[in-house]
Amino acid sequence: MKVQLFVLFLAAAVFLGGCGESLTDSRHIINMPALPTGWKALLGDPHWQVEWLNERGRKQTMTIHGRASVEISLPATWASAVSAWPFWPEKGLAPGIAYPAGALFPWDLSGASLVLDWNAGVDALFWRELAQCEKAQNGSSTPRFPWYFDWPRFRELMRSEDIPSEIRENPWLAEWSSIAQKTVESGFDRRRIKAEARTEIAIPCPDGLWAAPNPFSEPIAIMLGESLILMVKDTPETWVSASGLLRCQKEAWIFIPWNTKPGR
Repeated sequence: MKVQLFVLFLAAAVFLGGCGESLTDSRHIINMPALPTGWKALLGDPHWQVEWLNERGRKQTMTIHGRASVEISLPATWASAVSAWPFWPEKGLAPGIAYPAGALFPWDLSGASLVLDWNAGVDALFWRELAQCEKAQNGSSTPRFPWYFDWPRFRELMRSEDIPSEIRENPWLAEWSSIAQKTVESGFDRRRIKAEARTEIAIPCPDGLWAAPNPFSEPIAIMLGESLILMVKDTPETWVSASGLLRCQKEAWIFIPWNTKPGR
C-alpha cells in the first residue's frame, strides 16, 4: 500500500513538474465545458453545483452561473476529483438531474487550470462512489481508496476495445455505483463494465426536440402524433423539451409542462 501511494505521489510530481506546477500549489482555476447542443438550445446557460474535497479532506460545494472562472483549493499531494452538476432552478431542474462534468487532479491540469469535461464527469462520480463504498467497509483489510486507484490505466481502458462499444460511446450506460461496490469488495475487474439493464417504452409526448439528462445521448426529434421511444431503467431520469419535462422510469412516467412548477 505504501509503495502504491509513493508511486502515485511520484507520478503526480513528475506530471506537475512537466506542467510548471509544484506539489505545494493547491489553488486552481476550474474551466467548465461547453454544454451539449440539446441542453443549450432548450434550457440556456446553467448554474453549476461544484463539489470537491479541500486540503483537509472535507467536502466543499460552490454554486456558479454560466462558464464563470472560479478558483478552488485542492489537496496538493494526492489524487482527487471535482464534479460540476449543471442545473436550471428557473425550470425546476435541481442539481443531480442532469449528469455531471468533472475532472481528476492532477491529470486534468493545464497550467494553473483544471479543465472539466463530460467524460471526466464519469471518472469523478466513480471516484466518489469508491470513496463512499470504502468508508462503508469500515476499515477493511485491503483498503481500496480512490487515491490509490490507477486512473491513467482506467482511462486508457475506457478508450480501448476491451470495453463494449456502447459504453465507450456513452459511459453513463454502466452502473458505476455497483462497479465501485464490487471493486472495493474484491478489486477492479473490467468485465463488470457493461450496460445496465433497460426497458423500451413508448410515451405519447408533445412533438419537438427532446434532450436526455445524459450529455452523451443525442436529442430525439418526434413529429406530431408520434410517441417518444426511450430505453429506461429502474431509477427515474428526466428528459426536457420546449414544452416541458418528462420524468420516466420502468414502471411510470409523468409529463410536466413548463407552466406547471414541479417539485425537486
